[in-house]
Amino acid sequence: MDFTKTSTLATMNKLFFFLLYFLIFQGSNFVSAQKLTYKTPDVAVIYPKNRIWATPSGGQEAAFNSPSLQWSSDAKNPNYSVRISSSADYTRDLIEKSDLIYGIFNPHKILSPGTWYWQYKAKDGDWSPNNSFIITENTLLFETPSSKQIIANIPQSHPRVLSYKKDLEDLRIKVKNYAEASQIIAEANSYISLRVPTEIDLNPKFEGKNDFENKKIALLASKKIGSQVYTVLYTLCQAYTLTGEDKYFKTAKAWVTEAVQWDPNGASHNSDFGDAGTMAGFALVLDTFWDKISPEEKEVVVKNISIRANGFYKKWINSVEKRSSSMHVWQHIMHRMLYSSIALVGETPDAEKWLSYIYDIWIAQNPKMGEEDGAWFNGTGYFRMNTLTMYETTHFFNKLSGKDFMLNRWFKNNPKWLIYAMPPSSVSDGFCNDGNKHPMPTIGYAGYADAASRMFNDPYAAWYANEVAKSNGMAIAEDDEFRWFRVIKTNEMPLPKQLPKFDLPQAAVFPDVGVGYMHTNIEEMENNLMLSLRSSPFGSLAHTHADQNTFNIAFGGKRLFYNSGYRPAMGDPHFLGWYKHTQGHNAILIDGQGQPFNAGAYGLIPRFLHGEQISYAMGDASNAYSGKDLGENTDLGMKTFMRHYLMLRPGIIVIYDDLEADHKADWSWLLHNDTGLEVNEKTKSIIAQNEVGGAKVSLYSSSAINFEVSTEFSIPVDNWTKKTDEDGEPIDFKDQWHFKGSAKEKTNKMRYLAIFQVNSAQKFEEIKINAKGIYEVGDWEIFAELDSNKEAKLTARKKDGTASFVSTGEMKVDSKNYAGSNAKIFENSYGNKLYKESKDVIPKAILNAALMPDNK
Repeated sequence: MDFTKTSTLATMNKLFFFLLYFLIFQGSNFVSAQKLTYKTPDVAVIYPKNRIWATPSGGQEAAFNSPSLQWSSDAKNPNYSVRISSSADYTRDLIEKSDLIYGIFNPHKILSPGTWYWQYKAKDGDWSPNNSFIITENTLLFETPSSKQIIANIPQSHPRVLSYKKDLEDLRIKVKNYAEASQIIAEANSYISLRVPTEIDLNPKFEGKNDFENKKIALLASKKIGSQVYTVLYTLCQAYTLTGEDKYFKTAKAWVTEAVQWDPNGASHNSDFGDAGTMAGFALVLDTFWDKISPEEKEVVVKNISIRANGFYKKWINSVEKRSSSMHVWQHIMHRMLYSSIALVGETPDAEKWLSYIYDIWIAQNPKMGEEDGAWFNGTGYFRMNTLTMYETTHFFNKLSGKDFMLNRWFKNNPKWLIYAMPPSSVSDGFCNDGNKHPMPTIGYAGYADAASRMFNDPYAAWYANEVAKSNGMAIAEDDEFRWFRVIKTNEMPLPKQLPKFDLPQAAVFPDVGVGYMHTNIEEMENNLMLSLRSSPFGSLAHTHADQNTFNIAFGGKRLFYNSGYRPAMGDPHFLGWYKHTQGHNAILIDGQGQPFNAGAYGLIPRFLHGEQISYAMGDASNAYSGKDLGENTDLGMKTFMRHYLMLRPGIIVIYDDLEADHKADWSWLLHNDTGLEVNEKTKSIIAQNEVGGAKVSLYSSSAINFEVSTEFSIPVDNWTKKTDEDGEPIDFKDQWHFKGSAKEKTNKMRYLAIFQVNSAQKFEEIKINAKGIYEVGDWEIFAELDSNKEAKLTARKKDGTASFVSTGEMKVDSKNYAGSNAKIFENSYGNKLYKESKDVIPKAILNAALMPDNK
């Protein structure tokens, strides 16, 4: 390898992205020799709902070497050819492939460093314009075998899913002292006397008020029974694998004998989760008890599985791979399709095509809802829907290929995000659907983190797993979701050494997904003040909300100021009009309107600084009130929305908003609490409590505002799906409290300053405003420029001189002046001096999207 050449390529790549940032995001702004002035990205959409562009292209660096080539395919003409070359005229290092039936091609070959070109075309069509990407010596090496090799490596004998036949004897010896084994057996024994459901049980037991509600209720009934079939059969197969006892076969056979008679296109098909559960349950039984099932019985079961699996396959190809989020597929269904594919390879030709598709899309797109920073764009609630799928699927492909399918940095970074976003004994950050589902992490989070800690030798993941288990009063072995994964894999792996000291910073930002966190004591929830903020490049897709530049505040592990509303079902009017809508969040409305549900309504967190006493972040949601994707072109006239977040430890949070519209707009500043808000417009204050403390919010603005409070949702909510809590009791959708600070007159520009004082004693300092416009709050002096005709600026200084902050402009440290438009922190703690300046961070996805044609 010519290292001179490749080092030059790496340097050129860095220079390329610097110039790209300069040209696209700086425009004609004056740029000093020292500092760049931040400018909102002029890019229409980062993650379009459906694929628009081929990737990798535009000269971007491939994620891996070997790269995955992807384009928007047409389901009506699924026959494509692809060619790759190190020359633009395709005369050198040519790789070609024809008869591709969906828009992914994995070359399964390491490419030499340099620029590569590629094209695709439909059968009898013309070649696409040239796409280009680069490979450097730093591009992660990931040379995978072909799907044919993967299929050839699957044992011909059964079982081969839960365990290989050759490993059964050793497995049964190994697990004798595993707590998980006794739990599996006890659960399986409880199913022996359980009534087997019939097809009639798939029908709903109650009706809704209209066709929409009735369809949802029918789907939930189908899902419930299909999930039960899967859980019972999965557990019975595990128990038999561990013991070889015939009673588990007899029970499983009784369930399959009944359920295989159900119409695979009937009521059991209403829910894709239920359908997939039934399919995978059959596949596991077929594989586990292969030697006990007659040829005639096998034929019936294989036929039923094939009908269900082919239904998914036909629906997926040329659809799932070009969507930015196909949530159910990536949560459970692809995992269960993989079980079915491995079980049926060699028994039906269709199984090979199912497996090849899963393998190709897994190489190309996993982890589907994250990039590299470890965060999950669908939030902490739906993250748990994907964990076992990610770990077990990679386990299968690791085993069949001998390659590491967890090379993406996301895997190692993810436990860190989980610690910040959903600490032990605490509510989560609250973002996205089901972000408010659990009052603290359940034992399932511990099961996942325990597996991560062992696979990545991560002591922080081990700490998290143990703390979560302890807070639930349970042992990690009692987690049932990762139970089998521990049996076959991670229980044999050593735990990392115990942390000598918890040394994670109290604040962190995850710019790829666009979330940030500031804590005062993440190790001990009793007095922890937690600020969570979101402004995401992913926009308002899938299970996310229209919530760019919104925040949630927890204290003592309990909700204090959080997003509001409920989710009776996807598509429910209250869900769409409040819970998912901007008005249900601690957000800004323009002319009474929130952000559109559009992939182009995105944000980012370009600035972040952290010290011992001060943490700071800036969110940019200037693009979030417009949306240009899927033929929509919404624009509410928002030109600028910068939200500055400042934590002054131990108990003050400052939020400063800089807003501008292209017209005279009606501005609203929103805040929500679960139990009550005491508002005093004269003192510009809002008082609120949670179970362990309280807060006083002092709200100021550049023009006069009304202080309004309500206990009603503008769109009523009803638990018509009869959702229940963890104890099986119906959930009461209680009223919540909603504050609106609305401008008394319409203005082009608006500034808001909110100073939160939070503590357990609920004793708050009186804020004094001196002649210079400085707000004195206890030990701190805070200044925010509220004259909207002047440059936005936020500063804070501790009166004893040990800490200071400026969002822009000059800072004097000792005898030295630091200039420039970036934010700055200085702290002097016991003689230890800390000075930091912010560096604008533009996520790689935005830089890459800026390279795409017609994307402004």
